[in-house]
Amino acid sequence: MKKKYIILFLAIVIVNVFVFSIFSQVKWYDFNAGYSAVKNSKKPAVIDFYADWCIWCKTMDKETFGNPMVAKKMGNDYIAIRINVENNEAIVFDNKQYTPQEFASYCGVDGLPTLVFMDKKGQLVTRIPGYIKSDVFLSLLDYMKGECYKKKVSFSDYMKDKGCNK
Repeated sequence: MKKKYIILFLAIVIVNVFVFSIFSQVKWYDFNAGYSAVKNSKKPAVIDFYADWCIWCKTMDKETFGNPMVAKKMGNDYIAIRINVENNEAIVFDNKQYTPQEFASYCGVDGLPTLVFMDKKGQLVTRIPGYIKSDVFLSLLDYMKGECYKKKVSFSDYMKDKGCNK
């Protein structure tokens, strides 16, 4: 009898881990589909510029985007767009066509990983180069969602008191 309860408990744990892992992943769009989703949903976007060879991109993918709280917040509040700078897909932005490399250059990307934030209207807001830890990224997502940059609150001031009201 005790053995049945142990097996039942383990089955429940395994199912929960499986379900949790499925729902804790970021749903990534390619640029064109993501840009269309921004326009239709009126959600802002996070654009992740990466390359397969980039160690810090892989680290950020695992440690930051792999964080269940990050995945949930991005899924609820953002359109997540991912651009591999080494692909040859056509990117259409503001009625112009770009390669991923050209669009990265247009956005000011000069190293990987780099994140670019886009507002609800599909306008580019800012770019942030380098690896970002999940705790900082969660705060950054809140900062951008709250449009604190429009209120002229710096991210460092926001981090001091977690608000964007002056």
